[in-house]
Formats: sequence, structure tokens, C-alpha cells
Amino acid sequence: MSGESTKAWIAGDLVIDRAVLADIEAHAVECYPKESCGLVFGPADAPLSLDESRREENLADKYHKLDPVQFPRTGETYFKLHEKRAMDAIEQGEANGRPLKVIYHSHCDAGAYFSAEDSQTFAYKGQLMWPCAFLVVSVVDGMVRDRKLWVHTPGTDAFHESRITIS
Repeated sequence: MSGESTKAWIAGDLVIDRAVLADIEAHAVECYPKESCGLVFGPADAPLSLDESRREENLADKYHKLDPVQFPRTGETYFKLHEKRAMDAIEQGEANGRPLKVIYHSHCDAGAYFSAEDSQTFAYKGQLMWPCAFLVVSVVDGMVRDRKLWVHTPGTDAFHESRITIS
């Protein structure tokens, strides 16, 4: 999934449409004090451009309710995407020339850092597991305080902050 066409947005330095960022941040505020999550797409022929967001349901509370031992965290400190929906979105986006470029989620009453759990979820043995970058929005006391774009550091399980420009 991570062929030549995806390397530009995996490396970061992306440009996000102001209205798309506003929708992502509004979603984060609406979900507070639970974490929001979603997907961000853009045209394949403009690899650094982000022009469409899709809100997704955070399934953390549902998983926690079903199996609190296996899923001890709730939506207040954790997000869980519907993996089949996300994989379908990746495949459909590639087929339609509108690839998935970013997965976003919010942190509640915490910074816009990329957590150790995020790193464990999205990288394994130095390989990026999802062909995209990651946007974290910090919501403190119900208001957006910060946002940061995180990209995989090749050959490691680490992620580093990258630039995101609002257009």
C-alpha cells in the first residue's frame, strides 16, 4: 500500500484546506471529553494537499464495554477506528485518485503529542503500518489549544513532528 505515490504525504510538510481543518477541530470539540478520530484525503496528483475530512466513530467505549480487560481504556484517553472501514477507505481512495493521507485524533486535556501507544499501533519493527501521516488535536477545557502533524521516522517505530500549513 505504501508505493511511490504515498511517499510525499508520509514524509509530511502537508497543506490542509482551512475548512477541512476547521471541521476536524470542530469534531474534536464536539466529542470532548472523549477523543475524536477521522480520516483526511486529498488528490493523488497533488501529493501534499489535504482537502477532505471524514469523521469516524471512536469505538473505544464500545470495545471497553465488551472486554474491559483487553481494552482497559475508554474514549476519554484512547481512540479506536473501525479497522475494516479504514482499510476500505484506503483502498477506495487509492482506486479513486483520492488517497488517505492523514488519520486524525484528538487528545482531551493533554497536548498534541504522539503517544507511545500511537507509535505501537502505527509502526512495527521499523515499518509504517498505515500509509499516512497523523494529526493530533489538543482540546483543553473544551477548546482547541494546539495541533501537530506526526510522520513516521523510517527504520524505527518512532514518529516526529512535521510541518502542516493551512491554506
